[in-house]
Amino acid sequence: MHLDSKKKCSHGCHDHNHETCDHNHEDHTHAHDHCPKPREGKRGILLTAFGCALTHTHHLYDQFEDEVRQKFPDINIKWAFTANRIRAKLRSRNIPCLSVAEALSQMIDEGYSHVAIQSLHTLPGVEYDWVVQQAQAMCHPRKGLTKISIGAPLLNVMEDLEQVVQAIDNYLPSERTENDGVILVGHGTYHKGHTSYMALEGLLSRTLPNIVVGTLMDKTSPAHFAEYFLNKEIKRVFLVPFMCVPGHHVEVDLFGNNEHSWENILSTANIEVVTVRTGSLDHTDFRHIWHNHLAEAVKKLQM
Repeated sequence: MHLDSKKKCSHGCHDHNHETCDHNHEDHTHAHDHCPKPREGKRGILLTAFGCALTHTHHLYDQFEDEVRQKFPDINIKWAFTANRIRAKLRSRNIPCLSVAEALSQMIDEGYSHVAIQSLHTLPGVEYDWVVQQAQAMCHPRKGLTKISIGAPLLNVMEDLEQVVQAIDNYLPSERTENDGVILVGHGTYHKGHTSYMALEGLLSRTLPNIVVGTLMDKTSPAHFAEYFLNKEIKRVFLVPFMCVPGHHVEVDLFGNNEHSWENILSTANIEVVTVRTGSLDHTDFRHIWHNHLAEAVKKLQM
């Protein structure tokens, strides 16, 4: 996505012409063609993620940032978390964190005019839309950011899906056999972007055996998946998170010591569960896709 100062932005960015020029109409001592040009300031990168309150996972964010710094050593980097509750939890422990709007506002005040935003979300759902909307609100040729370019999430277009399918083969534990089942569990979203999970499962079924995709927000329960695999006489299943980092949802909803956790429900159904505590940001192949999206976003800043 590319927001250019020459185009009208849906949140108030207008063509910079004589009608929108912020000059004093009562003062006719200067010519109309002396309207100030759009701001030209520093270039920056804003990395955005859902966020995680479990700080022992934050080294994964740090690792990705280090790789970005190696690729773009001359561009400063900031972070923003899109989850309100995550930010509140971190701030209650005196751990600083910013929303997208707060981070962009700081960057404007610090003299940035061109910013590439990279989403580390899994799919173009609610969280990604929120990033886009906040970015649009900060677009203004004189008062805000002159140019914004947004890098896509992991599952955005068919090319991304195909690359993710290839990456998942290395994402799964090497001890998995064709006789084992695999459940990839994403967070889910109440948004049309949810169809990305279904598209991914369809592609996986063509190349990798006995893999299904579920989400925490879906109506399909782990008991349903247990029945599915038992009907196929599969009794060992690898339970694998498909989220950016292994946070609260992984620790509690998937592997928690409670009757509602996916591990417990599958085990109760006489499925041998192999738990895989990981996140997509911890794997090179997935990070490569995000890096490519960021490189495209940075390139658009120069257009």
